[in-house]
Amino acid sequence: MRWILGVTVIAVIVGAVATMSVPAQTVTPDEATLKLFPPETQGIGFVDVAGLRNAPLFNELILQQLPQFPRPVTEFTQATGFDIQRDVDRVTAGHIDQRAVLVVIEARYDKFKVEQFVTDKADHIGTETYLGRVIYTEDQPSDHAGAVSFIDNLIVAGNLSAVKQAIDRLAAPAPSIVQNTELMNQIRTIETSNQVWAVGNIDFSKFGGSPLNAPGKIDELVHSLKGGTYQMRIDQDVYVKATGSFGSPEMAKATNDMLRGLLAMARLQVAQEEKLIKLLDGVSIENSAEKLTVSVNASGDLLKQLQEIRTLRGIAR
Repeated sequence: MRWILGVTVIAVIVGAVATMSVPAQTVTPDEATLKLFPPETQGIGFVDVAGLRNAPLFNELILQQLPQFPRPVTEFTQATGFDIQRDVDRVTAGHIDQRAVLVVIEARYDKFKVEQFVTDKADHIGTETYLGRVIYTEDQPSDHAGAVSFIDNLIVAGNLSAVKQAIDRLAAPAPSIVQNTELMNQIRTIETSNQVWAVGNIDFSKFGGSPLNAPGKIDELVHSLKGGTYQMRIDQDVYVKATGSFGSPEMAKATNDMLRGLLAMARLQVAQEEKLIKLLDGVSIENSAEKLTVSVNASGDLLKQLQEIRTLRGIAR
């Protein structure tokens, strides 16, 4: 069955994300994992799944509200003992170029059982041994075909060429994202307690148009965005901070003005909803030179109250 390789990898990624005072220190990058990504990597994202699991607010607002996983995922868990929500600890994903991605998942699982599940259930999956590592691919692989390899406590997935490069780097030192000074400096701006973060560069010209199909001025602002950082922390509250770098101070200010206008419109639309007004009060938008920063500070108690209201309204319907 052709779906099985996708289920094995995507189930892990989806499950990992589902289980996704202000600190003064910044994050210490996990260079052992980052060294698996090539220096030309354009963007990198990280989810501390174990950290999210240990956050009571995340458990109450997200985990306890999740629907049941699809039957193939449940079958995978029963056959392998690999509980995605429980056993995945960290996910690091990189966008290498326009077509290539690499995902490195740190998890606790029985490699033999997982590989046996893939082998038993898959009718259209090819295998290739590369530097002593088994890579599972589509049955007609190309450099851009999807691939996955189960290596010790890691699951390495992405385009075949990217997976092979990661195996190369496991076998011997090679140039990596650690030598990409720009991205590493961005990573070092992330505050240490954030369970979710991402940094990277953006070149929308490679996509041949606006990814949002946005008209006029909005399209111009989108194309002016060159990169940025995102970080989120969940403890008893939720803290989010996103910073964008634009092509010019004028574009950053224009985006600032547009977002402030949208925020003002949102306030008018929910003027009678006291709790939503309090939520919007936690949104801050600032710009300096070519940078724009959006911060959100949301009370956990307020988010719980809003969820209860939403649930009651759903029941009333």
